[in-house]
Order: sequence, then structure tokens, then C-alpha cells
Amino acid sequence: MPPQESLTTHLPTLTPHSLHRATTHPFLQRAGQGTLPKPVLEQWLSQDRLYAQSYIRFIGLLLSKLRFPAKPQSETESQSASLESRLSSTLIDALVNIRREIEFFEATAAAYGLDLSASTSTTPAGEEEGGKEFGPNAITHAYIDLFMAAGSPGASVLEGMVVLWATETCYLRAWRFAAGFLDQRQGGTQDTDGGALRKEFIPNWSSREFEGFVDGIGELVDVMARGGVADGEKGEVMRRCERWWRQVVWLEERFWPDVSL
Repeated sequence: MPPQESLTTHLPTLTPHSLHRATTHPFLQRAGQGTLPKPVLEQWLSQDRLYAQSYIRFIGLLLSKLRFPAKPQSETESQSASLESRLSSTLIDALVNIRREIEFFEATAAAYGLDLSASTSTTPAGEEEGGKEFGPNAITHAYIDLFMAAGSPGASVLEGMVVLWATETCYLRAWRFAAGFLDQRQGGTQDTDGGALRKEFIPNWSSREFEGFVDGIGELVDVMARGGVADGEKGEVMRRCERWWRQVVWLEERFWPDVSL
């Protein structure tokens, strides 16, 4: 990584083609155009909800790593404590946001008649739901494993924050892409999903509020990368952060169901 380049600027340059594929997937285009079949949306929403539930555990693991001073600190120590405070505030906000997101999933699904326990052909054996096998598919399983690894004692807080930022920035980019097709729909065209994506999901996932949240995580990642790593360890830490980024982008590209344009 060039000395003057921030980590969040550097990481996307590692995977330009796969990042583009992950955030401009045909699923997203059809979502924006209102032509995504309802069963396909249900399958994706069901998996994304399971992803969100694992996200809660991941944030909890990151919060458990933060350490706060028991007594007043020197100026230098206070700066470190201030970073810990900013990290805790951001992670707590992430927990509040994801809980609200799950409630939003459920309320919107109920309003539009969407099944949040829709199974897929790649779903492994799991809980019985209405006579069908339901649970995380292979890619969702891999995402859950990634979260648990990034939150484990063997991974630093910086690495965990890189994973958090990577997932959120990919999600924002993807739904901003989908939002670009909203105005291209022909007047009077009926949404094949009943309008849930156009009226509810896409505006929420491409909003300025979400962008601000993602930018805030990125700022913390860059602050930690600049000042929280000993010089002798920077090379190895950066290599680990790069590996986490590559894994997230790989999973993001495969998390979308296959659809044709």
C-alpha cells in the first residue's frame, strides 16, 4: 500500500473486476427495474435475514475486544481511549441498525406477502419450516464463518472493522447501482415483486443515512490503520486486511441469486 494512500482507498484497488461484478450483478439491475421474480426475491431476503442475524453476533464479538481505562489517562492515553469510545459508539450503532433492519425486513415482508423462510436449491439440511428444509445456503454459511473468524481472538479489532466496512461498502455500492434503474422503469409497469424493492428496500439501502454510517466506519478503519499498528507489524497486518477484503468481495459476488437480464 502506498504510504500516502488510506486503507479504504487501497483495498478496492485490489479487486476492481470482482468488485464491479459484485456490485453490478444482474439481480440488482432487475431489482431496480422492477422485474425481479417474487420467488427469487424471497429466496434472497431469506438468506440476507440469516446473514443479518449472524452480523449481530459478529458485532458482539468486536465489542467484547474493546478495553476502556479504569482511571484518568494522560493526553496520549486519552487519545487511544477516545478511539475506543468512537469504536464502541459505531459498533453499538451497528447493533441498533441491524436490529431495526431485521424488524424492517419482517414488517415489509408482511406488508407485501413475502416469505422469509423460502428455501433454495443450495440450502443444506436445517430446520424444518412448513415442510421444507430451511437454513443458510453454502454462501451464507461461508459468510457466517467469515464473521466468526474475523471476530475471533486471533483477529485484531482493525481486521474486524475492515470486514465490517467491506461488507457495508459493498452493500451500499450494490444498492446504489440498483437505484440507478428506478427512473428507467416505464410508467404503469407493474412490479413483479409487488413494489417492495422500489418503494421500501432500495430507498432504504441506498440512502444518505446509510452512506454516512458506512463512511464513519471507513474513517475509523483509516485512523486505526495509520496510528494503531506498530511499524514492524504493518506489513503483515496490511496483508491480513487485504485477505479479508478479498474474501468479502468473493462472497458478495456469489451472494446474489443467478438471474438473467
